[in-house]
Amino acid sequence: MRLRQTLLIASLAALIAPVFSAQAAGGITYRWVDADGNLQLSDTLPPRAASQGYKVLDPSTGRVLREVAPQKTQEQRAQEQAEREAELQAQSEAREQARRDRVLLSLYGSQDDIKRVRDERLERMDGRIRHMEGSVERMEANIAAGHGDDSYVRDLEQLKQALEETRAERRSMAERYEYNLRRFQQLKRKD
Repeated sequence: MRLRQTLLIASLAALIAPVFSAQAAGGITYRWVDADGNLQLSDTLPPRAASQGYKVLDPSTGRVLREVAPQKTQEQRAQEQAEREAELQAQSEAREQARRDRVLLSLYGSQDDIKRVRDERLERMDGRIRHMEGSVERMEANIAAGHGDDSYVRDLEQLKQALEETRAERRSMAERYEYNLRRFQQLKRKD
């Protein structure tokens, strides 16, 4: 078995040695695997091999001087671009969160401060909502009594829409303050 290996290596060396000695004057040798999976050596590089990756060898020693990776497919380039954009987005979001955290900590000294401001702002919103609800009730009563024309009915619909938007704004405001309370607690625990 050892004799066979030695003969095989010697035969391979005998086949490759002339290629390297002939290439020595040229300066470099390319090594790549062809479409059939066979190892190829040459002083010129076919275009297909260039796109699929290859190694540049020192012809006198056979040492790899440099390795050129295969060209990336359109899908690989698109995936890398998407990953870069996702990373940039994450960095941007982290910077924005850090900015919001600084603002939150500069505005409020304690959770009680946040609750006090929240309660004041929500009470003002509740007052606006009660006022709008009263206006809707009065307008509906006027229409039911036969007062008001088409423009009055349109005004009522617009007021109802504004009322719904104000209620949604109040819910959103309450959610923001609850988030701020939780975030404030997290930030203070880190201190």
